[in-house]
Amino acid sequence: MRLGQALAVMLLLLATLFLVALSGSDYGVRSASAAGAPDGKAIFLAQKCNLCHSVSAAGIVRQTQSEKVAGPDLTTATAKHDKAFLTKFLKKEEMIDGKKHGKEWKGTDQELGALIDWLKEAKK
Repeated sequence: MRLGQALAVMLLLLATLFLVALSGSDYGVRSASAAGAPDGKAIFLAQKCNLCHSVSAAGIVRQTQSEKVAGPDLTTATAKHDKAFLTKFLKKEEMIDGKKHGKEWKGTDQELGALIDWLKEAKK
């Protein structure tokens, strides 16, 4: 009987882990979709880019009211430069109009790539 109970507990545990993985919950178990490519919009919001920047194509409005720190609407601003340049700009390795980006990128290179891809798509 004890072997049967242990087996039942193990099956219950496996079922729970499976359901957690399907729900996308962050309990150390990641679903297949969560393990895929990062979401650019989610990265934009998580990195708090919306404090200074809008993305009108995605319905995102900047949070700051100060024109001193407000950056451009990125719906069209990213069309002027390619991905390689924007990557360097956000890492403060390049300048636009003689200025470096106000905040240095703190995420991963994969997240940065996904963010730039999303911003480039937002204009469409």
